[in-house]
Amino acid sequence: MKRTLLAAALLLPLATMAQQYRERYTPPPPQTSSVIQDATEYARVLDYKPIPGPDLARQVCQPVAAAQGPDHNPAGAVIGGLTGALVGSRFGSGHGKDAATIAGAIGGAMVGDRMGTGGQTVQQQCNTVYEPGPPTGYQVTYDYKGRLLTTTTSSPPGEYLRVRNRITVE
Repeated sequence: MKRTLLAAALLLPLATMAQQYRERYTPPPPQTSSVIQDATEYARVLDYKPIPGPDLARQVCQPVAAAQGPDHNPAGAVIGGLTGALVGSRFGSGHGKDAATIAGAIGGAMVGDRMGTGGQTVQQQCNTVYEPGPPTGYQVTYDYKGRLLTTTTSSPPGEYLRVRNRITVE
C-alpha cells in the first residue's frame, strides 16, 4: 500500500506536465469559412511619399599636398660627391684633371645634398559622407468608395491602386 501511494505521488506531477504539454503544442482544429464574395477593385491614388531608408556611408578622398621633407640629405651628398669626382676625373690632364675631379666632387655633393628634399608629397585625405539611402517603401493615401485610406507599398504606385475585396463567413 505504501509503495502504491509513493508511486502515485511520484507519477502525478509527470502526468500533469504531460497534459499541459499536449494542450500547449497541439494545434487547434482548422476553422472552416466560406467565401461569399472575392473581387478585385481599383482605388484612386491621391498622394504617396517615400519612407526614407537608412543613411549610407561612403568615403570621399582628395589628394592633399603634405609638408616638405628635411632640407639636407647627407647620404645623397656622399653619393653625389663620389659620382661627381668620378665624372670629373674623366676630363683634363695633369693639374686640370685634379681640378676637374675636385669641382665634380663639390658639384656632385651639392646636387646630391638637395636630391629628395624640398619636394611636396601628395597624400590622400579621406572623409566619411552620409547620404540618404533608397526608400524602404511608400506611404500611399488613396480614395476607396469615398473613404480616405492609407497603406504602405514596396514600390511607387501608379494612378490607381488594386484593392482586393473579400467577404467571408466563419
